[in-house]
Amino acid sequence: MDTSMTHKQVSVQAEAPTGFSRRNLLRGSVALGLTALVSGAMPWQSVLAAQVSSDDFIALSQFLVSRPVNPVLAARYYAALDKRAPNFSTNALALKQLIQAKGYKHVDEYLAQPDADASLKATATSIISAWYLGIVGEPADAELVAYSQAMMYLPTHGILIIPTYGGGPATWGAKPAAIQDAKV
Repeated sequence: MDTSMTHKQVSVQAEAPTGFSRRNLLRGSVALGLTALVSGAMPWQSVLAAQVSSDDFIALSQFLVSRPVNPVLAARYYAALDKRAPNFSTNALALKQLIQAKGYKHVDEYLAQPDADASLKATATSIISAWYLGIVGEPADAELVAYSQAMMYLPTHGILIIPTYGGGPATWGAKPAAIQDAKV
């Protein structure tokens, strides 16, 4: 009897992968679950991208509003503005580079520029508006970022109390309709 053929079949079967077993499936599921959990809790790419542009956005914001800004609010404003305009980060970086290249000392010098790029001017306006109103976006999709820390309240700080209602100026609902045929 030739045993060489039988011996080859046994050795080939021992080297071949065992396929799906419950243990391998469980290991794979746990590894996949942990990977998803870690990537959801720590989105490394977005954290690194935000850190790269946060200093630029803070410097640009300080130039545009002519005062120091809160870094935490800067990160929130940047995220909200970037979410609404797909080219926001590119325009913000281009605007910062233009301001540095021209050597502007104050935002009024930039705004007085007669041949300003319309998209860069719109980006500057959206940043200034966000800081002063505390709101990013138009009324249909507005996002409240900061209420009491909006810069519109700075001129009267210490004189008037910041109202504790609403999402900023002109955000009251529509006036109720007059009740017809009401008897008292």
